[in-house]
Amino acid sequence: MARRLDDAMNARLAEHGLTLQQFAILMTVIEHGRMTQAEIGRRFAMPAYAISRAIDGLEADGLLVRDAHPSSRRAHQIHATEKALDMAPAMFAIVKAVNADLTAGLAPDEANRLRQLLADAMNGATL
Repeated sequence: MARRLDDAMNARLAEHGLTLQQFAILMTVIEHGRMTQAEIGRRFAMPAYAISRAIDGLEADGLLVRDAHPSSRRAHQIHATEKALDMAPAMFAIVKAVNADLTAGLAPDEANRLRQLLADAMNGATL
């Protein structure tokens, strides 16, 4: 099931030039606001170089911006651009469509349980 979810998400996200890793970072920053690279890395238990590469790509695409941190010369705050915020509804639609496809054969209570398990997993997930 997890493989099907990853494959479906990757196929849909590719239409927007995103990887699943970039999507997760982008949506986290959109949801939580300004974050440091270290905060993002801890959320996904990803090494700094992987976070940096993903953010580099999102920054190059005009979706995230790095700004100086107000209290640390060594850190940057990452935040979403207007372009990313405008794109967010399409990203939510992708999640909704993929979830609907994956739960199409399940009873309503089973589908709700699966969605809850997936949401719980994403809140503590590592990519």
